[in-house]
Amino acid sequence: MKSFLVIGNIVGSGLFALWLAYHFASGPLVVGRTDAIIGEPDFFLLLPVWGAGAFLVWRYFLKKGWGSVTYMDIVLTNVTLWLTIPGGFYVSTMFI
Repeated sequence: MKSFLVIGNIVGSGLFALWLAYHFASGPLVVGRTDAIIGEPDFFLLLPVWGAGAFLVWRYFLKKGWGSVTYMDIVLTNVTLWLTIPGGFYVSTMFI
């Protein structure tokens, strides 16, 4: 059950990060670029930041072992993983 919670959260937050990056790269902040599908590719810098967070979360659970992980560890690391998305958004907006 613990591995399902962690893997499910990594996949869910990854899909959300991908959708968010694509949405902002092609959508609301792109002004006057109607001929391009992706108007501002800098927003895809959100994905490496999220990827680094996902890698660290996965590595933490592999090193600690599934048997010794508490549910509080799972909740705190999953919240940290979701916080990498706004952090990546901040990093990507620094280049616009």
